[in-house]
Amino acid sequence: MKVLLDSGVHKLSCPKCGQSWAWQEVRSQLLFSDSERRCYEEKVSRLAKGDAEFHRKCPGCGLLVQRLDAEDYCGECPACCGNGGKTYQFCWSCTREWRGESPQGAGCKRETCSMVALLLSCPSINNPLVTVNGCPVVRACPDCRTLIAHAGGCKYVTCRNCSNCFCYRCLETYTACYGAKPQWYHVASCAKPMAPRQAFLSS
Repeated sequence: MKVLLDSGVHKLSCPKCGQSWAWQEVRSQLLFSDSERRCYEEKVSRLAKGDAEFHRKCPGCGLLVQRLDAEDYCGECPACCGNGGKTYQFCWSCTREWRGESPQGAGCKRETCSMVALLLSCPSINNPLVTVNGCPVVRACPDCRTLIAHAGGCKYVTCRNCSNCFCYRCLETYTACYGAKPQWYHVASCAKPMAPRQAFLSS
């Protein structure tokens, strides 16, 4: 397994029967030292970058989890133990802790699961000429969570649902963002770094 990983292969399978092995299973079975585990975890994370359909970081512990079936939305992390020592389960769509049954081909049934899935998986804006270059195509209003797409102009947008005016880049209110750097009104930067994709993990 180490030879394969060192050669750039991150989708592993049994050399005898060809059965695919999820990375979390390989990680738990190999006799890694702590330093090796960290090294190979980072290596697999780099190799799997951009493959969010099959690789995600566990929202509980941050270790990489691989799913083998694209129809299975219930991710399991053996490194995390939930209530009663059970394997930690999370929704592959919205990355929040799984609730209820885990039917094949369905998300976790939370009211906002499909919305969060869109926020996490939508493409990024790829236009160096706009002030929100690099941001997700879709954001949610930080106050009411109404979905918003940037339509051009400066980086500030106003939610049609609750009238909250905020920066599409850093997600701070207009007052906080503009007040920090007034001269950057039409600049593709803010006083704070670009906000990550929204997941609303606390809800």
